[in-house]
Amino acid sequence: MKLFNHCANNMKKNIFNTKNLLLTMLLAAVILPAMTSCSDDEEKATGAPTITGVRVTDPEYADSLFTKAGAGSMIAILGNNLADALAVYVCDQEVFLNPTLNTNHSIIVTIPSEENGFVLPSLDSSLKSEIRVETALGTATYAFTVYGPSPSITRIDADYPRTAGNIVTVNGMNLVDIESAYITDIPYDEFVEMNITGEVPGNHTMITGIETVMADHHLSSTNYYETTSVLTFPVPENIPESGTLVFECAAGNAYIGFSVNPGVPVIKTVSNDMPQIGEDLIITGTELLQAQISYGDITLSEDEFTISETYDTICIPFRRKPSEGSDPTLTITTPGGTATVERFYDWSTILTTFDNDDATDNGWDPNASYADSGTDDGVYAYIDLPNTGQSWWGTMIYFRKDWNGNSFPLSDNIPADAPSTDVYFAYNVYDNSDFNNGTFPGYLRYMIQLGDDSQYYYDNGFEWTDYEAQEFAFNPPVLADINGEYHKNMWYRVTVSLDNFDCYQGMTWSQIVDTQLWQFYLMYYNQGTAKGDVDVKIDNIRVIYIPSN
Repeated sequence: MKLFNHCANNMKKNIFNTKNLLLTMLLAAVILPAMTSCSDDEEKATGAPTITGVRVTDPEYADSLFTKAGAGSMIAILGNNLADALAVYVCDQEVFLNPTLNTNHSIIVTIPSEENGFVLPSLDSSLKSEIRVETALGTATYAFTVYGPSPSITRIDADYPRTAGNIVTVNGMNLVDIESAYITDIPYDEFVEMNITGEVPGNHTMITGIETVMADHHLSSTNYYETTSVLTFPVPENIPESGTLVFECAAGNAYIGFSVNPGVPVIKTVSNDMPQIGEDLIITGTELLQAQISYGDITLSEDEFTISETYDTICIPFRRKPSEGSDPTLTITTPGGTATVERFYDWSTILTTFDNDDATDNGWDPNASYADSGTDDGVYAYIDLPNTGQSWWGTMIYFRKDWNGNSFPLSDNIPADAPSTDVYFAYNVYDNSDFNNGTFPGYLRYMIQLGDDSQYYYDNGFEWTDYEAQEFAFNPPVLADINGEYHKNMWYRVTVSLDNFDCYQGMTWSQIVDTQLWQFYLMYYNQGTAKGDVDVKIDNIRVIYIPSN
């Protein structure tokens, strides 16, 4: 899991891009009231300047005064005897002064962005956090800081249980200009829902002894400056059992869940319900630490998987499959509790594994070849067609249940009300083809056949966008996974929703079971003339349920 920290908006981004509108608002909110409250002779400076406050361009805060703003912000400096200012400095750096935006009671300036050379005071301790206005009659200063991008916390590292004195490491972005840090007893989920913009509620346990381990300030790939931050602090006394760690920074608040003991693990996604031997099974979630993992009659040792530093991802190089008939459940147990995934390696979903099971090869030509993997996965189907072109009747994997007219048995481990959009024709694939290269229009055509020999096809969303130019599109890509992505030179799972077949469209699982499935094929198909290599290994063809929620 990635914890996304909801931080207060800073006013850095592109404020000056709407300069004309903002100037109009500022003139209305700042200059005009000042002018109407003064007589003509009061518009001349009569003594040393003074600064009484600073306003920002957001109309919502037109009547508020501020002591900080983001780099790139336009601000109005308010005061007296400001007419004919000679220079304006923000954090010891001179900013452009437009005389037409200078009255006796206000000056409008834009703080340069970092990309335009402004240096944040947090990066140079010699810079004073103040505004300075110089006139012929004197100088005025006003405490004011300029901050960078909004802060965020990506993760915290600390041994469990987290007791007083233990060192916590905080990883995040832009954790600078820290004004306050504490742990509130408001649970993280509630904290997020509150969408707090003002004072943070709850009982606060203050944090002291913060040390900076890393503050890597750099230009990001999107061409704005950011700081990669790593901080440490000792756990204070009397912290709540669970709550939210909050860093209040000049640019806004950053926060993340914090607990003395690990939370209950949560599994969000599993990359494959029936992974191939040699495939990397990826599990995502939260609180996946100090995990024990089992599935079916298999219990993994600690050296058979790795857990990410953020405790949100587990990678299992899949080497052992469970025995047929064992419990189709994947279980992760941590010090915080247990999380499970149902229908993991559920043998009841299989139509064929090509390993002398109950499925029958129709034997039509051109037939795929079948090779031994040399692993416990046994035989896989192989379509290997070098430099092949247009084909309206291609190499196929074409199976029926048997020659007695029986339907394939469909799993009784899928909810009866599961919609056809959440039920998938699925299989494992290893692809080294020219599919999805932008020029090769080949793909796999799918066919479902019912007991009355009626046939229903799905052509991978193929369509011609310009037949004469041989321009085409697929939706989704050929051999797409559940996320609409394809992969090369690795085993992964392909999914095709049964809702794509007219015979099942709009049905529930119980209706699909009643409709039955007698035969299926996957055939190489190419409506175009461009040639390409087809090199596809396929195994464990099945019908599975993946809840959309």
